[in-house]
Amino acid sequence: MPPLPSHRRLPSVPLESGEFTEVVLRGRLTDPDGPGRLMSRVETFVGHRVGASRWILLTDRRLLVVAPFPREGDWFDVVFDRREVTASRGIKHGDVITVELSTPHGRQVLRVPARLRTEAGRFIRALRR
Repeated sequence: MPPLPSHRRLPSVPLESGEFTEVVLRGRLTDPDGPGRLMSRVETFVGHRVGASRWILLTDRRLLVVAPFPREGDWFDVVFDRREVTASRGIKHGDVITVELSTPHGRQVLRVPARLRTEAGRFIRALRR
């Protein structure tokens, strides 16, 4: 049985022509009213990430969440038009930074490790432009 692919490096995902990547993060995007709310509360309370994370790409046109096992024709789990997404300031809880996003599907929470603070700041500033 072949080993599972490594997720330490971003897989080469297809972008639209003329589209470029601005910010790349490794974290989790969840709906606070959905099934991820319990894990979100645990992570906020404990101050550490629990569970798997995904690659999150902010391009000049879209916000993309890469699928856990991307394959041809099924690269992204979530795709939002960047103009419809806004970000609040990040709040640090232990080793986790939470950023609330307003999206067309309602409120979403992005959680990234605190060691990615500079990238999270770039992500927030890019969405505020």
